Amino acid sequence: MFNTTIPDHCKRAKLDIGLSYNAPHSQLWLDNNSDDLVVFGFEPAQDCIDAIMSPENKKRHEVHGEPLKRKYIDSGNFVMNQYALGNVENKETRDFYINENDVGTSSLYQPVSEILGPLKRKTTVDVLSLKMFFDEFPWDKIDHIEYIKIDAQGEDLNILKGAGDYLKERVVYVTAEPGAYGYYGAEENSRNNIANYMFKQGFSIVNHPNTVDPTFINKKFLDKKDDVYICQIS
Repeated sequence: MFNTTIPDHCKRAKLDIGLSYNAPHSQLWLDNNSDDLVVFGFEPAQDCIDAIMSPENKKRHEVHGEPLKRKYIDSGNFVMNQYALGNVENKETRDFYINENDVGTSSLYQPVSEILGPLKRKTTVDVLSLKMFFDEFPWDKIDHIEYIKIDAQGEDLNILKGAGDYLKERVVYVTAEPGAYGYYGAEENSRNNIANYMFKQGFSIVNHPNTVDPTFINKKFLDKKDDVYICQIS
């Protein structure tokens, strides 16, 4: 189901979950060092996919990060997977809400229009899990994931839960966006719930200068602490 293609020149991997229309974090990571890095991006919204794939893509607001350069897609350093992720055992189809004002705030959860503005349309998307992705991942080529950044508008905790044991066994750093402000039914995605889950998975929280949302490091990989570039400030 997933595209897990790793170019021969890539020896390191990161996951960017929730790309908006510009995949700015993938852009930052690859600009930092694309020589041997592959980034797997996950985004369910067709509007966002079309924008990212377009060579004419431009940022839509001055505070937004720079859009992903097309050269990284063409080189295979960036690999797109057009799925939503969640805590599921089998592929499911769920409603997905596309917001008019900012497509990056689109979500599996119905938005509160008074906060996020009017709804552009409701569609359906396939929902899979990180465990499913990792079950297909070629671990013989890359034996661990350096960094997972999640910005899934209320679904972050469920995405983490959906990774199964791979999270504690194979992942060095994680950044996840807490909060359910602006969405109906996403109350479980709180800072405390995310932190408590990560602690149970063997991670500790870190105050990283390059991240805004809660960031965690796997105690199993403390020896890699200073070797991994992470950034979530765009």
